[in-house]
Order: sequence, then structure tokens, then C-alpha cells
Amino acid sequence: MKHSKNNTLSRKTIVQRTLWLVLLFVLAGSYAYPGPANSLITAFNQATHAKIPTISSKFALGLDLQGGTSLEYEADLSRIAPSEHRDAMAGVRDVIERRVNTLGVSEPVVQVTQAGDAWRVQVELAGVNNVRDAIKLIGETPILEFKEQSTEKPRDLTEEEKQQLVQKNGEERKSIDELLVKAKADPTSFEALARENNTTAALKSKAGDLGELSFDYNDGPNEAIRVAAVAAEPGTVIDRVFEQQDSYTIAKVESVTDNGTEVKASHLLITYQGNEGGLTSTVSKEDARKKIDELKSQATPENFADLVRQNSVEPNASSTAGELGWFAKGDMVEAFENTVFSQEVGTVSDVVESPFGFHLILKQDERASKKANVRIISVKKSQSTDIVPAPEEWKTTQLTGKQLQSAVVDFDQQTGQPQVALQFDDEGAKLFGELTKANIGKPIAIFLDGQPISTPVVNQEIFGGRAVISGSMSIEESKTLARRLQAGALPVPVELVSQQSVGATLGADSVNASLIAGLWGFILVAIFMILMYRIPGLVAVIALALYAALNATAFKAIPVTLTLAGIAGFILSIGIAVDANILQFERLKEELKLGKALPQALEEAFRRAWPSIRDGHVTVLISCVVLFGFSSSIIKGFAFTLAIGIGLSLFTAVVVTRTLMRYAISTKLKKYPALFLDKRS
Repeated sequence: MKHSKNNTLSRKTIVQRTLWLVLLFVLAGSYAYPGPANSLITAFNQATHAKIPTISSKFALGLDLQGGTSLEYEADLSRIAPSEHRDAMAGVRDVIERRVNTLGVSEPVVQVTQAGDAWRVQVELAGVNNVRDAIKLIGETPILEFKEQSTEKPRDLTEEEKQQLVQKNGEERKSIDELLVKAKADPTSFEALARENNTTAALKSKAGDLGELSFDYNDGPNEAIRVAAVAAEPGTVIDRVFEQQDSYTIAKVESVTDNGTEVKASHLLITYQGNEGGLTSTVSKEDARKKIDELKSQATPENFADLVRQNSVEPNASSTAGELGWFAKGDMVEAFENTVFSQEVGTVSDVVESPFGFHLILKQDERASKKANVRIISVKKSQSTDIVPAPEEWKTTQLTGKQLQSAVVDFDQQTGQPQVALQFDDEGAKLFGELTKANIGKPIAIFLDGQPISTPVVNQEIFGGRAVISGSMSIEESKTLARRLQAGALPVPVELVSQQSVGATLGADSVNASLIAGLWGFILVAIFMILMYRIPGLVAVIALALYAALNATAFKAIPVTLTLAGIAGFILSIGIAVDANILQFERLKEELKLGKALPQALEEAFRRAWPSIRDGHVTVLISCVVLFGFSSSIIKGFAFTLAIGIGLSLFTAVVVTRTLMRYAISTKLKKYPALFLDKRS
């Protein structure tokens, strides 16, 4: 007689496997429904100043759940050679995708289908309910333009416009002043205020967290904030508004830490030909050394600034006198740093050689350095360009896609790099020649649908109607660019043949109805399983809960765009998952009737039920593959979610249920055989 595998598993092993399943359930449940987990993460971050990101609670919803617009177009390919139909439609799809992206649609669905000689484009815009604007945007003819740099200067503001700017700045300053009062009254509210009131999306998403600020050699916009922060107590809001060129900012000090020592210094630089720093010089290294030695013999702290202005080759040395300001270790090259941090304050160093040349260094001061972790609220400060927009960077020319005959991928004969070859008609050849002649050494921009797709620099005037766009492009990038240009040059007319709108309310009703249906289905199945199979039924319900959590996690992580059909597939897969448990438990009854002990009966039941479960799941998976490969997008959603469910149900129905049943019969519950379907008690 074969020994059951359960006989070889100790209770410790069974408990460990059960605990792993509990951990898996907690992780999957937290990812699928992150509310409680996010509350814990937020509390932990506030208590420890950690930066653990929260878990997104959003699922990708399809058109029928979120609401939106569905449009179907038929393409007229009568003027295109049959061999070019597929590439032309790829170009149309590319154009439509770029256009619908301007509507703010996060995941637009643009699908090209062929039925006989007819080509159609299906466009699904979830969340877009303005059908008229969507139709207008998609149906426009692609526009290809060639532009040159504009030389137009921005005009000065009128007195009235100046007053308008002053008024706007006053309102913006008032708003940041009010925020400062709120923040100082309750510093713990600063993070929430930052997430709500920061002007830029990047700062909003980080709740204004700038991280750790250390000395900024270039005296950037945050240096003033750092200086104030290192002098303040952690947890306090700095009682000051930092006015910068384009913003008003307030700051809270999260923490302050020591950063060693920093020094203030100025220097004199003499470089030479061939220096490693890349500075230009015609002086030999020997002559440069003689020069710096001569200056060293003359240098004193009192005349150092004058010597720098008269002799240093550093850019702007005549105006800056070689001032470096305050800096810490790690900010300068090693040789320079080793010298300045070891010399006495108020002294001029010996000659120091760095990759840039020879230096003399005057150490002016030294102090302890600190770093601050800072959170800010930054409000936009209006500029003159907000009142009177700056002139366009690019100026329209007469050369457009009307004169472009073709755009194909080519290869540079010398380098072998891919490039895009353009061919113009006679009018385009003349216009392109004039355009390149007037812009030698300057860039010209190629725009498609109002967006720049390439800005090549003109090396020479080009006549003859042929040009190339070259650069660091891969073959795929070159193909994409050629397709975009070709789509602009040879637009395929499309005609709207059907449209459908789903309101946001109807979509929300669909979501609620689906959730209610799924919940009732789960509850009814749970009641049935517990009444019919007692403890095994309860185990099946627990496995089903883990199955639902894993399904939701998979939908969210992939991500799967959920539709009504997809949810139907998920609900159907719940029944299939339970069906596998029913096979196992009915087999368990039979094994117990044969007189086997409960542990042996359990193992034998799972072993004998496995072929039926496996074959049933495989046949459903085959059906899913067929449905996905040969059906419409709606049925594909059903097939895909059902396939995910089938794969996960194999895990939960076999591995999870088996582990939990082994655990159950290892507890005191085994004293009650009737709870395990054993009618011999």
C-alpha cells in the first residue's frame, strides 16, 4: 500500500505553508483594495519621515464602465496600391492615436480591422463624452508643415498690461501669505496643504518634498531656502516667503543633519594647452607653470583679488575675482579640495595642479556645514508672457505635406546609420531649396499635426527635390518617422459610419450592478458550499476569497481594461473554481465510504480528482484562446479575464484548498469526522 504524501508532512510544515497562504492573501488583498494599507503607510511615513509610496486604488475601466464615446470609421483606400494598404492604415492609426491623446484620454483604444476589401478603424474614448469635438479632431486631414526659426521679438507690455501683471502678482502673493499663516498655525497640516496647493504637478505628487538640500555652488533657487532651513528647528515652518523669479515659496523643515565642514574661497587659474578639463589655451604647460610660480611670489591675501582680475583665465574672472562662495567636500576636484580644506584661513596656497590647470587658492573662511530635508509649497508667480504670450518659436513657411511625394527609410552610405529620405514634387523642390539656402547652420522643424517630429540642422542648401533626415535614430524610429511623414503626405480619407455614447452615470450604474452581482454570487456560492460540505465547504470559501483577491491583483497589475464582458468572465470563473472543489469533495465522500482514514481519504481524493480538474480547465483555456484570436474586442475582454481566472483557479482549487484541508485535519476539528463529510461517526 502506498503511503499518503500527507504522512510525510509534519504539522510544522503544514502550518508554515498555511501561513504563507495567509501572507499571500494579505498582500493580494492590500494591492487590490489598498485603503487600509495606505492608511498604515501614511501613518508610518508621518511618524518616521520615510517616503514609502502609497498603492494606487484605480482599476483600468473600459468604455462601458467609465462612460465615453465609441466611433467607427471606414477608410477610402481607392487611391492607394493594395500592397500599401496595411502601412497606410498603420499611419492612420498612428495619427488618430496622437490626436485622441490631446483629449486627455489615458488609455484610448484604436483598432484597425479588415473585412474583405473594407478597412475600418474602431476608436474607443473612455471618459470622453463630447462626441462632436472627438469627431472633428479625428476626422481632420493630417497636416505636415516645414517651419523655420522665428526672429520676431517679444513686445513690451502696455501700462495697462503692466498694472494687470502687478495685480495678478499681488493676488498670488496674498494666497501664499495666507498659506503661510495656515501652515504656521498647524505645521502638521503642511503636507496636505502642499499636495493641494503646489502649482506644478511634480511637486503636488510629492507633496512638495524636495528631499535633502545641500550647498548649491551655482546659488540656485533653493539655496536661500537651504540657508534658512539649516538655521531652523526641525518640524517648524520658516516664517518667510521666498520670492523667486517665477514663484512664491514657503517651506517646512523636516530634519537637519550635520554635513561636515564647508569653506569659502577664491582662486586664480592659469591653464595650458592639452589640459584634461577641456579648457581652450595656446600656452604650453611649462610657460603656464612659470606664470603661476611668478604670481605665487607676488600673491598676498590683500592683493589676491586684483591678481585674479588681471591674470586668471577662468571665464568672468575679471568681474567675479575668482570667488567660489561656500562649498563642502565633494564639490571640487580632489587636488583642489585636499589643499583648500587643509590650509589655514586667510592664507594663499602653494601652486595646485588640477585637470583644469594650475591654481592659487585664497581660503577666506571656514564653518560647520549642515543639510536640511525640506518640504515646500510653491505658487506660480505670473510673468509678462502670461499677459502677452511670447512669439512662436517657429515660423510657418509655404512648404507643406502637399509638396511631399514620398518618405522612405534609407541608410547613410558612409556610416550605415538609418535615415529618412524625402522626395518633393517640382514646387516642393523649389521651396525646399529656398528654405535651406536661407537657413544654413540653423535648424528647420518638421511638424505633423501641430507637433514637431524632427528638427534637423541645415548643413548646406539643397536643390533637386530630395533631402534626408538623419540623426541618432534606430531602424524602428526611422520607420515610425517615415510612416508619420507618409501619413501626412498621403492622408487616407476616413468616413464615420457609426457612433455610440455611454454616459458616465450609466457606466457607474454598470460598475455598481456588476459589483452587486459578483457579491451576491459569492455569498450564494459560499452558503451553498458550507451547507453542503461543512468544513471542506468553508475551506473552499476561504480559497475562493484568495482567488478573488489574486484575480483583482492580476487585473490591476497587468493592467486589464475591465469591461462588462470582462467582469462576466470573472464571475463565470468563480463558478468554475468552485466546480473543481466540488469534484474534490465528492471524491472525498467516496473515499471515506470505502473505509479509509480521513488523512488518507483526503490525499486520495485530491489525487483522483486532479485529472478531471486538469482536463476541464485545459478545455476552457483552449476556448479562451479561440475566442481571443478570432473575435471582437468585447469578446476578447471576456476571454482574457476568463483565462486569467482559469489559471488562478487551478492554483486556489488544488494548492490552496489542499493546504488548508491538511491544516484543518491537523487541528482539534479532526475529532468531529462528520464535519469532514465522514458519515461513519
